[in-house]
Amino acid sequence: MKFELWKPVLPSLDVILWMAPTLAIWLLASGALAGWLKLHRGLRTGDTRKLFHFSVFFLATALHAGSGPPGVNLLGCLVAIYIGYCLLRGDGNPLYEAIARESDHPRRSLHVLAPFLATAAGGILAISLFGDFAIFGFAICGIADAVAEPIGIRLGKHRYRTWNLPGCAESHRSLEGSLAVFTASFITAVLLQCTGLSPVLTTSIASSLLPAVAIAVVATFAEACSPHGTDNFTLQVAASGFAWGWQSLLPSA
Repeated sequence: MKFELWKPVLPSLDVILWMAPTLAIWLLASGALAGWLKLHRGLRTGDTRKLFHFSVFFLATALHAGSGPPGVNLLGCLVAIYIGYCLLRGDGNPLYEAIARESDHPRRSLHVLAPFLATAAGGILAISLFGDFAIFGFAICGIADAVAEPIGIRLGKHRYRTWNLPGCAESHRSLEGSLAVFTASFITAVLLQCTGLSPVLTTSIASSLLPAVAIAVVATFAEACSPHGTDNFTLQVAASGFAWGWQSLLPSA
């Protein structure tokens, strides 16, 4: 078993011409919905931010399954443009307000940019090192991380302090949020194996349980130990890398 280094490339020009507008419309619609829910329906920024987070990772998972790294790379380019526009518009812009937490003031923009850079770095590394197994990182980061914060905010009673980057304010997570990460990661890992979206296909749920539990434990630990704003990187790499490393234990078709 050895690493397979994938060269990040974009789709062909004819594919870009129809795919890029479609992806751009998805991103704008997701951002506009999140902004509307934040400004007009009073949803917490944590909820609207995770809604947009989920929409991006859902696309990344689908593109990786259908188009491979070129499709994911194209999405990354479009998200970079989207985030750049949000940062330029700043306070008051619905797209910005949907993803910039008030609790991160006065560094709201920094805590929008840092997770994006972590996401991009994690995606590039996962694809480059682990090939098709990167889909575990995309799906688990998209779903597990999306449910952790809303559940932690609403139900988190047992909080613990996490490591943080120098100069950043102290941050906390909760055991309830971590349990949500484990549950979502476990279910996602089972579904990826049983639906054929992962490199390993199985029709037996029972045979997918052991690797799913192992992957979920690793993902939960990675999320819990990640400094604020870096879990999009650590979750992708940890889940993808562990699935790749355990491929001999993953059930065969």
